[in-house]
Amino acid sequence: MRIYLIGAADPHLTTRLVRASNRHQALNHVAQSLFNVRVASQDDLVAHLAKGIKVEITRDGDQLKIEGVE
Repeated sequence: MRIYLIGAADPHLTTRLVRASNRHQALNHVAQSLFNVRVASQDDLVAHLAKGIKVEITRDGDQLKIEGVE
């Protein structure tokens, strides 16, 4: 296992050191402590689209490489 350094674009968030088998596992560990994820309902979509929140499309994993992190 390696120790990964996970930092956020938001300077108010703490940098984290996470021991994990791979970067996806490390990032998932941190993300679970910061975010709740569920499938959006139709009501969620209507409400959030009306506020101007756009649907984001995920990118291929190869495009998500963080410089200096494996």
